Amino acid sequence: MQFSKAFTLGFLAAAFVTATPVQNQIVLSPGEVASVHDAPASQSEPRKLKGRFLHVTDIHPDPFYLTGSDPSERCHRGKGGAGVLGAETSGCDTPFSLVNETFAWIKENLRDEIDFVIWTGDSARHDNDVNIPRSDSQIFTLNRRITQGMVDVFGKPDNLGDDDPTNDLVVPIIPTLGNNDIFPHNIMTDGPNKITREFSDIWRNFIPQDQYHVFDKGAYFWTQVVPGTNGKMGLASKGGLSVISLNTIYFFGSNAAVDGCDLKGEPGYEQMEWLKIQLQLMRDIGMKAILIGHVPPAWTSTKQSWDETCWKKYVLWSKQYRDVIVGSIYGHMNLDHFMVHDSDELKPPHDDSKRKKKKKKPKRKWTGRSAEEMVAPEMDPSEFDEENPVYNVQNAESYLNSLREAFSYLPTPIGAVGKSDEEDDPYDENQNADYSQKIGGRWGERYVLSIVGPSVVPNYFPTLRVIEYNITGLDDVNVVVGGSNAKPNDDLQTLRNNKDPSTPNPPSKTAPPGPAYSMQPFTFLGITQYYANLTRINGLKKKADDQHLELRDSTEDRTFRYELEYNTRTDKIYKLKDMTVKSYLKLAREIVDATRRGNKKQGDKDKTRDIDDSAVECGDLDVKEGCDVEEEKRKKRRKSKKHHHKLKDHIWHTFVKRAFVGTIEGDELGM
Repeated sequence: MQFSKAFTLGFLAAAFVTATPVQNQIVLSPGEVASVHDAPASQSEPRKLKGRFLHVTDIHPDPFYLTGSDPSERCHRGKGGAGVLGAETSGCDTPFSLVNETFAWIKENLRDEIDFVIWTGDSARHDNDVNIPRSDSQIFTLNRRITQGMVDVFGKPDNLGDDDPTNDLVVPIIPTLGNNDIFPHNIMTDGPNKITREFSDIWRNFIPQDQYHVFDKGAYFWTQVVPGTNGKMGLASKGGLSVISLNTIYFFGSNAAVDGCDLKGEPGYEQMEWLKIQLQLMRDIGMKAILIGHVPPAWTSTKQSWDETCWKKYVLWSKQYRDVIVGSIYGHMNLDHFMVHDSDELKPPHDDSKRKKKKKKPKRKWTGRSAEEMVAPEMDPSEFDEENPVYNVQNAESYLNSLREAFSYLPTPIGAVGKSDEEDDPYDENQNADYSQKIGGRWGERYVLSIVGPSVVPNYFPTLRVIEYNITGLDDVNVVVGGSNAKPNDDLQTLRNNKDPSTPNPPSKTAPPGPAYSMQPFTFLGITQYYANLTRINGLKKKADDQHLELRDSTEDRTFRYELEYNTRTDKIYKLKDMTVKSYLKLAREIVDATRRGNKKQGDKDKTRDIDDSAVECGDLDVKEGCDVEEEKRKKRRKSKKHHHKLKDHIWHTFVKRAFVGTIEGDELGM
């Protein structure tokens, strides 16, 4: 049955009003505006930096969600186990009860503990129900509701409703466009267009006024989130930190309306040129930058998310401006993981001849037809499709294995293979000179890191993450109010107009390593990951057969909360001392170490063989009479190696478990 556009919008409005309210939560009803009574109290004194920011991604609110419906019907009809606050580990989107509880939890627990918010897109439901097709007006309405939720949590009552929308917040919020925030799905032409104009209005609280004309052209912009050490903003700033919001839809391989980043005039090319100019500007004034986007630059044997020309420019730009870029953060894939890109070869960090051959999908040319009229090519069962929940777990396994394969081609320092988890990463200037050369110097500057955060939508469990960054030496710097950077000026406009088509220059030879590579102000320190255990909250538990859910005892705790999943700064498994590239190179080696054990290179030292053979004697009480001493030594070595390999496999299984936010164990998938 098809719904008319009028009926769809009418039902949408009704769904917002009738979504089951939870006590003390923020209700996102249509037409509601921020109220001084509902907003947080005014702060008379400037806030000092906390050294933390919040990352929120892929909320996917669904006004058609029905409690008690069938998850196989997208929780829109039928009878089944769709809980009041969502259907975890399903293909259903997020009910507004969960959206409201999430905002309420952020307001109570995180609002006053962070310096800014990164919000990486997809704030509309998926187009996954042929009986309830999406429309552009529905997408915009959902984005307005989520935007209003952000303003309700982080708004300043003193300034709400005045003529300047960019001073209404206690901290900057930096959004980015998701592939489900546009219509048709995945398809966006160059601007100005309806999408850029609509989001200019929806995000008027977040986009600095001097960036409107840039945003109107391509839905990308930047804003300063930490002032310079002189307390000033923009070109007058001495240092400081900015966030650059990229429109990754122009880089996305699934966007048939554009053609990569090499052809002048293409929106991807224009955005890359704009990015180069902004990074050069920031280098000139000593400012650092965080890059954010929705679709991550995944590039493995089973998944290539971006057009190749865009991926290559992104990696090259990241290397050349490594003195400016603090890190890169994305969403979209729902999986908690990271990527390491090789800037030397500007191709995946493994030999092309060893890559699995992948069936090439035909390039679909955008003809202006509706999404329903565009026939999608047959899906390759080996390809991970994060948009299709039916394939989520099955093909995510393939994708994670391809990541591990890519990690396996990273260089290994002498002494690293076979090390126990209790030992630090070996680095000896003389012993590992060859390793240092292979990774681009002591700091690993050959490689570029991308961090991908899991989602609020409960394809697994809903998640939020807080990233801590270094604020050493910034004691006198205050939090930016509203996120508005410098006013337009001739110098900035001149820089934008004078596009240099050449490859960007690298940092000065005398420049220190960048903040992604060595500890300095703004370097990322660690992740605190929170999740909402909907199985517990919905009052369910696994049956003895481990295949079905049943109701828990009514006396058990069902309070809604986001609880700690892990903290990388105290984690005893990953042992990430910080979030520099070098630390992640070490973690990547640990993830694949078990697969390397049969392929040790000559000169690699196997620590598992460093056992005390003298302890094995036939006279020992634990050795049987008539024993073969040499055989006992071999047994002891094998036992030590087996224990070591279990430890290493445990790191891989933990990586897989965290990718699925604890809903699936690594060994459950046979991984």
